[in-house]
Amino acid sequence: MFFLSSLSVLCSCMMVSAAPQVLEATDFGLVADGATDDGPAIQRLLNAAGAAQGPVTLRFPEGRTVYVKTLPARYLFPWKGVSDRTLDGGGCTFLLDPWLRFMDLSESRNITVRNIKVDFSPLPFADGVVTAVNRADGYLDVRLADYVKEAPTGGPTGEDGEQAFFAMLWHDGPYTPVSRHCWTKRMEPRGDGRTVRLFPAENFRAYGLIVPGAWWISLPVPGIAHRYGPGPCFRIMDNDTVTFEDVELWSAPWFAFGVSRNRGDITFRRVCIRPKPGTDRRMSVWRDGFHVKGNRGGLLWEDCIFAGMNDDAFNISTHSSVVREIIDPAHIEVRQKFPLLPIPWEEGATLVAVDEAARRILGTAKVLHVETGPSPPPIQGKPAAPRATLTLDRPIAGLAKDTMVWDPAQCNPDTTLRRCRIDMSCRMQSPIRIEECEVNGLLWFYSEQVEGGFPHHVVIRDSILRRGRGNPVNTVVFSGAPDGDAADAGARPRAIHQVTIENNEIWGGLAVHGVEGLTLTGNRFLEENAPAVVAGCYDTDIRDNTMITGELMVTSPQARAGRR
Repeated sequence: MFFLSSLSVLCSCMMVSAAPQVLEATDFGLVADGATDDGPAIQRLLNAAGAAQGPVTLRFPEGRTVYVKTLPARYLFPWKGVSDRTLDGGGCTFLLDPWLRFMDLSESRNITVRNIKVDFSPLPFADGVVTAVNRADGYLDVRLADYVKEAPTGGPTGEDGEQAFFAMLWHDGPYTPVSRHCWTKRMEPRGDGRTVRLFPAENFRAYGLIVPGAWWISLPVPGIAHRYGPGPCFRIMDNDTVTFEDVELWSAPWFAFGVSRNRGDITFRRVCIRPKPGTDRRMSVWRDGFHVKGNRGGLLWEDCIFAGMNDDAFNISTHSSVVREIIDPAHIEVRQKFPLLPIPWEEGATLVAVDEAARRILGTAKVLHVETGPSPPPIQGKPAAPRATLTLDRPIAGLAKDTMVWDPAQCNPDTTLRRCRIDMSCRMQSPIRIEECEVNGLLWFYSEQVEGGFPHHVVIRDSILRRGRGNPVNTVVFSGAPDGDAADAGARPRAIHQVTIENNEIWGGLAVHGVEGLTLTGNRFLEENAPAVVAGCYDTDIRDNTMITGELMVTSPQARAGRR
């Protein structure tokens, strides 16, 4: 009886401790009328959440507009080192001033963000239709869309870390709209203020392609668009177990999501980055939808939509290092090629070394000891990666100065996209599974020293793939071929390896070069005369693919039996 009574009390205590405390945003003065600055009320809500013990839910009223103009810092939700928190937006639209961002989540655990919509006012862009093209005098005339309240004027400002300054031209592609950059010197309102004259930079070469009346353009708003500011709209870094559900992001001055160095599972369900539904907007965010770097934990996107950004929907990679000095065969100094967002080396890690020019794996070794050098000066206020001296458990043949190296455990090794619609290009340098997706744009698998890792164990299955943004011909490209002057071109093992492309509908070209361990089966190529090329690949299983016209061209070092 004593045991049962004690167990009952224990279970009761566990149930009580598991029940979250619910903080209603309206109890802290939130008005949510779309006009009142709710920044101070949200700050009071955050202060109360910080003082609470145990799990906490921050709950907003249903379907309202929360306008935020003033905050003590740049992020509306600056959560660092917190756990067991839920943000339930109630379907509210959070309307942010452009100098702000939504969430900076770091070193936290068991976080859920759900039922939110995020927009900016004023917007970082102004859409319009191109009405005139004057190559001789170097300008485009643009008639602004009805939703635009004020014509953008001027040019680059350099304010708040403005990294670039360009407009985005849009025109109908074979399946979805296609966009291209238009670097911009300045803009001048004309006439009644509903027309803007845009003067492209000298490197603009597309005057002859534009069809007035049929091409749209998204103009950058000076001082807002391209503004680096504090970072992406959502910065998710160094966390364990985070879930985003039913989130809409309709505009942002820079990246939408930065997802980096997380060790636990990060899940996105029904997260959409797209132009606001029901409006005439063409743009959503001014850079990548998801900039994904150096994660150890599992990454999952399910039932998401991505469209309208002016860069890639996904950039999934890590930051590789290069060998700076070989002290002795098993003792090397390395430095990260791109200095920002340090990806630290850890004892027990696996080091992969690659001949980048030959696209060949030189070998692997275990890191026995790490000595980290002094921290270099910050860059743009951000920590820069220090040098590291690594002791390896064995030498790697062919390792030399400037060899590319990385830790595969920090290269997003468990990443899945499932049932997503992606209307933009994607750059992939990590293992990934793409299942039951609809992609209208280039899926590009490649590698370079700045954003490294070589893609391997890639699966693209049961999806609809169409050419669009990123490449006018191909919808899937694997760039594993060696550089033309590589000393050991074709040597194995190949850096891009274990690739499966099966049971997909493909509308556009396919190019797979220099892959080892390729499975290409059961695909249906449905666009007439679209090229499908497999070259320089080893250990292939190519069969049961069909094409309505043409044939699958295979030029590989091995026999080509079993394909058709």
